[in-house]
Amino acid sequence: MEHTGFPSDETLAAFIDGRLDPETRGKVVAHMTTCSECYSVFMSATEMTAAAAAPESSRRSSRKGWLAVAVAATAAVMSVVFLVTPLRDRILPRGDAGMVALANAAPPERIIAGRISGFPYQRMTPTMRSSSPDPMKNPANASLLTAAAAVERSVIKRRSAANLHASGVAHLLLGDHTAAVDLLHESLLAETEQRTVAAAIEESDDVPLLNDLSAALSHRAMQQRNIPAAAEAVRCADRAFRLGRTPETAWNRAVAIEALNGSKGAVAAWHDYLAIDAKSPWATEARKRMAK
Repeated sequence: MEHTGFPSDETLAAFIDGRLDPETRGKVVAHMTTCSECYSVFMSATEMTAAAAAPESSRRSSRKGWLAVAVAATAAVMSVVFLVTPLRDRILPRGDAGMVALANAAPPERIIAGRISGFPYQRMTPTMRSSSPDPMKNPANASLLTAAAAVERSVIKRRSAANLHASGVAHLLLGDHTAAVDLLHESLLAETEQRTVAAAIEESDDVPLLNDLSAALSHRAMQQRNIPAAAEAVRCADRAFRLGRTPETAWNRAVAIEALNGSKGAVAAWHDYLAIDAKSPWATEARKRMAK
């Protein structure tokens, strides 16, 4: 879509700063779903916390100039952090910062049946028979877009297993399960240094990564009636469940089995879940899924 003058540089900067009213913010989010120019500026500028420490004189120019200064400042800071690899890994072990940011920005409703590692409870979004919800067009997801943009900048700097994991989760949250699975596969291969995904699943000891890959694959299987994706989701979930019998791994194991074998085939797996968690909102949802 050709840029038509909305949003202006000032409006886009205010959106990035979180200063817009809800109605205007919604219009900007809707515009960015079709305007690559504005989304590119947004992606480049959302991680610009370093600009807050810049001298006041550097913020007196136009908003376009402010964005350029912010990009340059953050690039300089990030280049130092990411070039010093051992120090970086001690400060941000396994890229938890990206996942924490995504979890903090998670909307109250989720669009997938699975659970993302470290995320709070989210009820399922009601879906219409003729359409699926598009998170990119939901004004309430402005914070999620900001967090996702920060994650993408980390991947551009370094395609580590942790950064790729967070990027895969970001794409999954924004409705792109194809890119999510591809990125999580790449993360798994980077983590295990294996050549094939099948070997990497058996070699991996990263429970959150296996768990989230299972969730992404189950979603793909349910969306596309994709049996191979469902079978791989079960392998990932079983591996994660063997390594760590947590509510998250038990949940995604049941979802994966349900994607492969149907609701009746997953009853035993849901009982396994309830044996671990019998009281949370997730448990209430598990019982509803069993009742089907």
